Amino acid sequence: MKLAVDLHSHSGYAGGVGQIELTAVSRTMKLKGIDVFGTGDCIFPPRTEELKQELTEVNEGLFALPKDKSKFLLQTEVIFSTKLAHKRNKTIAHHIILFPNFDSIYKMQILMNKWKMKNTIGRPFITSDTQKEMEDQLFEIHNIHPLIEIIPAHVMTPDGIFGSKNDLDELSEFYGKFLSKIKAIETGLSADPQMLEKIPDLAELTFISNSDCHSAALNRIGREFTILDVDQVDYKSIINSIRQNNVMMTAEFNPAEGRYYLTGHRADRKGHSHEMIFADELPANMICPVCNKKMNLGVRERSIQLQDDSIIPITRNYLHLIPLIEVVAASQNLKSITSKRVREIFDIIMSIFPSEISLWQSDSIQVMLDKRIDQKTINQILAVKKGDFIFQPPGFDGVYGKLIIGDK
Repeated sequence: MKLAVDLHSHSGYAGGVGQIELTAVSRTMKLKGIDVFGTGDCIFPPRTEELKQELTEVNEGLFALPKDKSKFLLQTEVIFSTKLAHKRNKTIAHHIILFPNFDSIYKMQILMNKWKMKNTIGRPFITSDTQKEMEDQLFEIHNIHPLIEIIPAHVMTPDGIFGSKNDLDELSEFYGKFLSKIKAIETGLSADPQMLEKIPDLAELTFISNSDCHSAALNRIGREFTILDVDQVDYKSIINSIRQNNVMMTAEFNPAEGRYYLTGHRADRKGHSHEMIFADELPANMICPVCNKKMNLGVRERSIQLQDDSIIPITRNYLHLIPLIEVVAASQNLKSITSKRVREIFDIIMSIFPSEISLWQSDSIQVMLDKRIDQKTINQILAVKKGDFIFQPPGFDGVYGKLIIGDK
């Protein structure tokens, strides 16, 4: 059975946005075709109680709003920080944690109190002084419930486990004996399976993609997603599918759209009058020639550092996609996805197709949309489906790549 999941998000408690209503999330899920969505920030006590009040368990480990079909899975992002003996600076890596029930969340909160960790923000830190101490923390979390899943998040971004800030060569440097419990990784917005499949420590793991969104907007929820092959629609089946690599496909950002794809510095950085992007030869010691500050290595170069070309990769099905609402806006030469004209066209398309995912999987886009919307928009949608789009300039230093449709 196919199940479209997006298992990494954030609430307003994670900062940067206002409060996000679950009713708004559910509406967008239906339009996008997302069956199960990660709640975000579920171990932050106010969020825990909010979720418990608003949601009802409808399938084992999956929750829904009253009289609503959209399903939610209890999820948070946690940042683990520790001092590795062979590294000068602390190693910091972001992780998704999935929980089967509220009882396991409360037990996680007890652990946080025991470790004297602050649980006052949506995305908390769990710190330790040694790798062994952190390894023990990971095992304690895992032992709360056999179906708790800990997944390294956006693995190649600067704060991912293999990101440039950490400069790790092997996952065992960080996880120690807990490495045997790591079954999956999240590709992240700046990387795709092709970039990761020849990295030795990742080659045999399950790859999942999630939106990591901070909004219920149509260009945020489901901007990356995973289609799993599950036995039934419940939490245990989702976890088993992830652990057994029963992934039918992932939808990915083109990595060049991601904010950390290339090495560089933005124009608005201190000491800058213009941007610097390095697509080929990197500056000596990674020092920016404009401001003389250290730069973070881009995800593309970092992945190349770790790849082993002798590895024969597992066949993984994936697509590079752009949110439909952004494609429509581009076709109308409009920057705003909230334009009345853009939303009118989007709504017409959604009256024809059951969801955005079903649109992208259809082989009858021209026939279904012909004479219902303008041909330029249809052509743009077909171009994206074929992969005829680029980002110029590509993403770098926290800036998304600039979309150009109709080119490879």
